[in-house]
Amino acid sequence: MKKIKEGAIILAAGMSSRMGDFKPVLKIGNLSILERIILTFQDAGITEIVLITGNKARIVEDLVKNMNVTCLHNHDFATTQMLDSVKIGLKYLEQQCERILITPIDIPLFSKETVMKLKASQGVFINPVHGGVKGHPFMIDTRAIPEILSYTGHQGLLGAVERCNYEQIEVEVEDEGILLDADTKDDFETLLDLYYKRKLKPKVRVSVEKEASFFGTGTEQLLNLIRVGESVKSACEQMNLSYSKGWKMINQVEEQLGFAVVYRKRGGMNGGKTILTENGIEFLEKYQKFEKESQKSVNEIFDRYFF
Repeated sequence: MKKIKEGAIILAAGMSSRMGDFKPVLKIGNLSILERIILTFQDAGITEIVLITGNKARIVEDLVKNMNVTCLHNHDFATTQMLDSVKIGLKYLEQQCERILITPIDIPLFSKETVMKLKASQGVFINPVHGGVKGHPFMIDTRAIPEILSYTGHQGLLGAVERCNYEQIEVEVEDEGILLDADTKDDFETLLDLYYKRKLKPKVRVSVEKEASFFGTGTEQLLNLIRVGESVKSACEQMNLSYSKGWKMINQVEEQLGFAVVYRKRGGMNGGKTILTENGIEFLEKYQKFEKESQKSVNEIFDRYFF
């Protein structure tokens, strides 16, 4: 069976004891916490989502019955660690996915853009980081699963990861939602404040033009995915683009810039692959820095007028 690129595990087996109210069904806007997490993953192209249930499992399962999610029950949820729920999900997805995103139910406001940035990053363990602090969702490569499943210590997933002989990659994101949880009622109020603040926000769409606009967010995402996966076909599939449309975008960029941004290598045991040229990498990185600095400047101006 061919593995899909990424899957996700949502940990929702806990008792919600510190919160008091049952976390998965708490509303942020018109959606519950659980629905919001699922839709964020799905909007980012994650199709294989596993939900680990425990406390009030029937309520949780009923909430997501039409959302194309696989529910797995942790029968020992009242006496086991969160890592035990993680292991249930990892065992299920190990043969189906190449990489897996993991998040607890109480961190619901990470963004689609953060998930996309994690998908475009390389490494066995990948942490999103905001302001120097690690958050969720956390991504692991399935090659590390056997070591995690064999871990029997008492330091949870962090202890299992640190025991593995793989570097932890940090990916800086402009998304404080990766850090904010709903562990207590006060925490939840902070989440709501962030949500309503986000309802009003500036969105910068930076494009580069010559005779016409030829390089923007979509092109940047396409080249970034090619850079990681070394495949135009795979990049187009992840973006729900036709293969011909992907090459049309690449050809337009090359025509306007006057140099090649990708290079096709043919043959070999594993077939051909497409990689970015040095000029392509340089232009992509300059655009990403320009886009990031532009958004930061606009955020500061927006906050000055609206908050």
